[in-house]
Amino acid sequence: MEREDVIRPSTAKSRTVYEQGFTRVLDRNPACLRLVSTSSPQFGRLELPVSINHPTRLTLSENLDPTYRKWFKREESHLSVLILAWSYIFSARWVELMPGAHLTYTEKHVEYDNKGDEQTQVMVDIGNVDDEAARWWAAVLSSGEGWQAYLTWEGAKFRSPWSTVLETRAKFTLACRKPLCHMSTTAASFTTAVHFLTEYCYLHNIVDQTLAALSSALFFPSLHTKKNPISLPKPNSHRRQRLKPAISEPTERKQLDSISKQIVPELDKLLTLSCNTRGLRTLLSSVFYEPGIPCNTVSFLWLGGIIMGTHKDVLQDGRFGLMLIDLHAASWCGVTQSFLQEPVSQPLITNGALLRSDECRLLYLTQAEQHSQCPVSPWMPFGTTALEDTEIDVRLHTQCTGHGLQYADWYWACRNGKLERHPAMNTPIRYDALNLEDESASENATRNIFGWLRIDGYPPRERGISNHEWMNIDESDDESPSLNESPRSHAAGTSKAAV
Repeated sequence: MEREDVIRPSTAKSRTVYEQGFTRVLDRNPACLRLVSTSSPQFGRLELPVSINHPTRLTLSENLDPTYRKWFKREESHLSVLILAWSYIFSARWVELMPGAHLTYTEKHVEYDNKGDEQTQVMVDIGNVDDEAARWWAAVLSSGEGWQAYLTWEGAKFRSPWSTVLETRAKFTLACRKPLCHMSTTAASFTTAVHFLTEYCYLHNIVDQTLAALSSALFFPSLHTKKNPISLPKPNSHRRQRLKPAISEPTERKQLDSISKQIVPELDKLLTLSCNTRGLRTLLSSVFYEPGIPCNTVSFLWLGGIIMGTHKDVLQDGRFGLMLIDLHAASWCGVTQSFLQEPVSQPLITNGALLRSDECRLLYLTQAEQHSQCPVSPWMPFGTTALEDTEIDVRLHTQCTGHGLQYADWYWACRNGKLERHPAMNTPIRYDALNLEDESASENATRNIFGWLRIDGYPPRERGISNHEWMNIDESDDESPSLNESPRSHAAGTSKAAV
């Protein structure tokens, strides 16, 4: 049975729902006619998995002593509560976007002001709320699955990528300030859930933790395959709070208002980025390429990655100089992940030679044979190449000026063959170099980029490079990881580009 459109699954997709789209790129030098006869840079059609087969397993741990707690203003930790709330909010928005999706409460829910064994309880003060809000929190903080966001197809259930299941003995208990009249059975909508979360943040004055929890929840689509549950810190805000007014400080109120006025309108973009699990990881890796880490536009993701434990693999890869590259995510966020994103040097030829980095850029821009894919190494090769030793595709552009990648736009591949265009925003990119001191990182990066550049062999002048010990790695040497062992990205098809 063929799919009616791109969001309906088939058995060939391993019972996973995908959305499809592609990036369109332009060359900075549209006047160059020689590029017309060649292919355009292949960003590739990107398939975003927008469902998972089972929820991400979570647990509350008393043994965690996260150093990031000191990064927040208040001693009380609400991170676990907020992360669970954002997972529901993301899923509620997913239900609104996915045709035929459902959002329901289950029979499981937390107790209200239970006086049972305090050793297994975490008291959460939700303030003076109505029954609907209390029921929502009871579902969000429930052990097991207190809610489900899903769609069905051919008898199979496809869950929201942000679905979670809480496996813990330390059960939550709600502290309400008035008795409940009834239990609502209708699941709160996306807008209503955002309101409930905002009120909770007003009550406890936790702006920074709220944003950290949001960035943490973005990693859920990449965590559902983990063998062990993801450990979240057990909240230490179990004591019942005394009644207090909502936040009165203008600055704090303004920051909390940004949730509904700034973050919510842009939430769909964050959900798209979240589904690009490979791209999200490459954004973390990009800080190793760009020296200006404080100015990095995705630095907020590092806090979420640390809370969810994703940083461990990223740091390990960084130590070996093996960072994944995803030009889709890099373009969306205006981040430099690879030297390929930098423009070709001017002048191109000096003393009959050109930089090997420029050689790589022109090979990729012209889509020369064996060079249609982006190199796996983000760092540029050192040195120069004699012009006579370069490929014909490179020599054809020695007199050109202004060549370079320029992100144009993104297209969603919709039903009936229609394309929905999202134009690009002009985001300045820094072109600073990074002086690496770790020899193992330099070794892996050098071997990867020269393996891409010289896939057809080395010219005689570069025999010293080809015979170097870094290039002749023993096939039995498995101490250093390879990017080829990294998880495959969900990419297929061909992108459209204009020159």
